[in-house]
Amino acid sequence: MSDATTSTAELDRSQPPPTGALRPYHFPTLERRTLPNGLRIVVCETRRFPVATLDLLLPAGAMAEADEVAGVASLTSGLLESGAGGRSAAEIAVAVDELGLSLDSGISWDITQAGFTCLTSRLDAGAAILADIVRRPDFPEHEVDRLRGQRLSTLAQNRADPSTLANEVALRSVYGPGVYGRPVGGGAGTVAGITRADVQAFHDARFLPAGATLVAAGDVSVDEVAEVAERHFGDWAGAPEPVRPLEVRTRESGIRIVVAHQAGWVQSALRVAHDGPARSTPDYFALQVMNAILGGMFSSRLNMNLRERLGYTYGASSSFTMRRDGGPFAMATSVQTEVTAHAIQEMLADMRGMLDGHVTPKELADARTYLAGVFP
Repeated sequence: MSDATTSTAELDRSQPPPTGALRPYHFPTLERRTLPNGLRIVVCETRRFPVATLDLLLPAGAMAEADEVAGVASLTSGLLESGAGGRSAAEIAVAVDELGLSLDSGISWDITQAGFTCLTSRLDAGAAILADIVRRPDFPEHEVDRLRGQRLSTLAQNRADPSTLANEVALRSVYGPGVYGRPVGGGAGTVAGITRADVQAFHDARFLPAGATLVAAGDVSVDEVAEVAERHFGDWAGAPEPVRPLEVRTRESGIRIVVAHQAGWVQSALRVAHDGPARSTPDYFALQVMNAILGGMFSSRLNMNLRERLGYTYGASSSFTMRRDGGPFAMATSVQTEVTAHAIQEMLADMRGMLDGHVTPKELADARTYLAGVFP
């Protein structure tokens, strides 16, 4: 006990411990194939465990929706497991459980994703289920009604959530009435009118092999994945129409303040946002380091200022949401109502400080070490 007490007393708790040397990490080589129908295959072979993940990425994100059915991509993705290939939702669930699959699906602005993780020995059986739900979904009418009602309830609940409301107002303020100015899952006005026919039409037009990519990682080779893909997706045919180009509203000069007043709320959810670059920007890595310093890690300027120095919040952050056609940059926090104005002033001051280029060698070293450490 005395030795432990002496050891603890010798620690200098006024300074964080020094960072250790980065351990080398080498990613496996990616192997690529393309089936005759246009389906691309990308395989990352790692043989440490008898487990593999198979993800199908389709050019069927929210960017591919017509404005009048905004939200149909999200509904389509959510309905994939509700019946397919002659099996009901319950039968699919039983088959997934028996195989020990971890099945999931979702959407972003650019893609719809559907896939699973399993023991390598179950890869072929899992791919058969994946092919059914992606290529042959039933979209039962009652399931469409159920999920649409569920989404509408969620949208209504979001109006009472300060953070969600702040996100929506920020996007609408940056992008106006365009595609990026709405939630990725659509709004109540369009979701309420989406029918089964709309879901089926979106599926038929976008869930096609040309432009899709099958990504595998784990205890599998590219030859093994190509064989499975040929068996379950080789007779799939078709190519989707190109996604419309994004029209971004010209950024306004100066700072514009938008207030969404809600009586009775004791906190203000704050967002400072503007349009940002696409993922393909050559400045990608430099922007990641810059953002880490500003608000991308716990020791960032925003967090140290608003949380540690001023005690206004439990946390403050900043982030770039980089998509194929650009996306927003935003600083975000929530504070007590009475300090709203001062918190905004401090956020803008931290942003101006970054724009002025005053970055200390320690800030730069800490951000680079943090990002390199978490990257693998």
